[in-house]
Amino acid sequence: MTIKSHAKDIWDRTKRQAISRRPPGVVDDPLPQRIEVFVRRRLLHFKRLWLQFRSASAHAGTVPERPIFILGCPRSGTTLLFRLLRRHELLGAPLGEGHILWNTYQHPRLRGWTSDRLTADDIHPDEPGRIYAGITKIAGRARFMDKTPRSSLRVPYLNELFPDAVFVLLKRNGPDTVSSLIEGWTLRHGMSYRLPEPLDLAEYKGRFWCYLLPPGWRDWSHSSIPEVAALQYVSSYETALADLAHIPKERILELRFEDLLARPEMEIARILEGLGLPPSKAVTAMASNLGAHPVQTTSPPRPDKWRDREDQIRPIMPLIAPTMAKLGYDTTLELL
Repeated sequence: MTIKSHAKDIWDRTKRQAISRRPPGVVDDPLPQRIEVFVRRRLLHFKRLWLQFRSASAHAGTVPERPIFILGCPRSGTTLLFRLLRRHELLGAPLGEGHILWNTYQHPRLRGWTSDRLTADDIHPDEPGRIYAGITKIAGRARFMDKTPRSSLRVPYLNELFPDAVFVLLKRNGPDTVSSLIEGWTLRHGMSYRLPEPLDLAEYKGRFWCYLLPPGWRDWSHSSIPEVAALQYVSSYETALADLAHIPKERILELRFEDLLARPEMEIARILEGLGLPPSKAVTAMASNLGAHPVQTTSPPRPDKWRDREDQIRPIMPLIAPTMAKLGYDTTLELL
């Protein structure tokens, strides 16, 4: 074990111990979590400044050709798909989510903390050139790809910046996704924003939001974590589906997370063909042995894991069922 991995294990253990000491049913922000959020925010800020510095002298007039944007609700499996495709020799991408590119002009605090929703009207005059130059520094001559769940709320914005972009919509069953979101909120994973006013959720009183910030979030700031998770699921997919309806079909690919797990080689081959990419031995090798490439999860995956939270899932089914139906899923819990 390397020094880095050993230190990470110690830090993760410290966070788990802090969480284990809180009273049952209470969600808070232990000191280790707050420290980690602060450090990550500072690192992202400095990375963004460094990218801007490196891009300052770059030619800003070239729009990247046919970039790829993976869309999907947080906790829907977008990281797994991203890591598969990132292995392709012809693609270039950030190491993680692309906040380093988008947050300079589009942080929600710059818009009164409305949400992560963006349209073409939100683009600043000098923003396109800066983004194109940044992408060139990240991807070089490779075709650019990005996986940022917030992009599910930003298709019109991305389509205006990249008129020939290809969108890959990863769908996932509602109970599984919402259950994973609830778990992330409870364990304080995916902490994305420190809000200007505190939340007053049934389980959590504090300022730290997790995952994407959907439109109308303030209307749910006095609800509960399951309801907020349901809002994030519905907002992600309903917004993406509505926006993609205005995009030419040849620029849209859809994939179910369940199908990716069931037949990864077949599904990834279909996606590569749809993206106009040749087969890749590196991508196929990972697809043929997904178990050897675990993606960070809040707890080990297993079939019907959401049933551990069935008492939380059943009350919010009326909220997510219409969206599930649009995505092609059965909405009868007993049949899932």
